[in-house]
Amino acid sequence: MPASTTEKPFGIELAFVTETIESDFKRALENGATLFEPLTKKPWGQQAGYVRDNNGFLIEICTPIKSE
Repeated sequence: MPASTTEKPFGIELAFVTETIESDFKRALENGATLFEPLTKKPWGQQAGYVRDNNGFLIEICTPIKSE
């Protein structure tokens, strides 16, 4: 089954970890990705957001998980 940009994403995602999340998330949107879930701060301190690429795949852009 081909990927779709309008149907529910597949049950997989790609994740990219970055220290410059705001600019990288913005750059993804400026270059054709569509917003799936805005950047949010998780209870454990990590920041993450989700976009869909031009093939409909779910992409997570997140900060590293900091160990205490």
